[in-house]
Amino acid sequence: MVSGERRDTKNVLDNLQCEGVVTDRKAVETCKTSDPPASQKVGVKKHAVRRTADHLPAGEGLRLFLKHNTFFGSLSDNALDALIHRGHIKKFAAGDFICRRQERGDTLMVIVTGRIKVMSNSVDGKEIVLNFLGPGDTTGEIAVLDGKQRTADVIALEKSEVFLVHSRDLLPLLIAHPQALLEVVQVLCEKLRAASAIIEDSSLDVRRRTARGLLRLALQHGRTSKEGVRVDLKVSQSELGGYLGLSRENVNRQLCQLRHANVLKNTGTHIIVTDEAALCEIAETTWTEQ
Repeated sequence: MVSGERRDTKNVLDNLQCEGVVTDRKAVETCKTSDPPASQKVGVKKHAVRRTADHLPAGEGLRLFLKHNTFFGSLSDNALDALIHRGHIKKFAAGDFICRRQERGDTLMVIVTGRIKVMSNSVDGKEIVLNFLGPGDTTGEIAVLDGKQRTADVIALEKSEVFLVHSRDLLPLLIAHPQALLEVVQVLCEKLRAASAIIEDSSLDVRRRTARGLLRLALQHGRTSKEGVRVDLKVSQSELGGYLGLSRENVNRQLCQLRHANVLKNTGTHIIVTDEAALCEIAETTWTEQ
């Protein structure tokens, strides 16, 4: 059972954002003003908008997708059309490397369909998952802006389509459109906050660390369903462990405990958060293993 006085879900999520755990500004604003739990509503809005573009004709569908789901929406119509003309779509199968750490980074990548993971390896060879990204998310910003090497490996988790644009084509447009450049900086700030939160979470007990990681994934990849917030992400327990900084065995143990507490359930490789308020409370409560 969850001990102590129950906290309001909205306040907990607001606190998590202040600490860098929740980086989606729209998610927190929704938390403050609406019921049911905010991550459900944000999940619906976020994914509903992004998925409408997938079913449009390729050319116009890509244009609408980039305009409504990325910082490219701040470009003028002519600039966006020029960028699409100079960029290209590349398809990847599950397990394919989209880019590798230490490679020269001269392209920005926008995920159009599918899911990817951004990862690195520790000194002893353990996989460290820095982020899971989906449609509308970007990667490669750092190398494009500073002209240096990639900082991480990027691997397709499933069949994915990625829009790539070279820095030589992108940078002049960003300089000519300061709002778009500002939004790129904001994306990088959000990623830095999320990375800082993951580092801070590594000092927590495994139960809180798991809860906070699952909240991040629910807000970033969540879709509402009759059963709760469905994390639209197919990952193995080993990959989830790489994200949480836990062994596969510890991940399995924590998921089992959360299932028994009726906080979540699994359907294959998907996770469904059935009691978001309880998960928020766990994320804020210090636990002692008995």
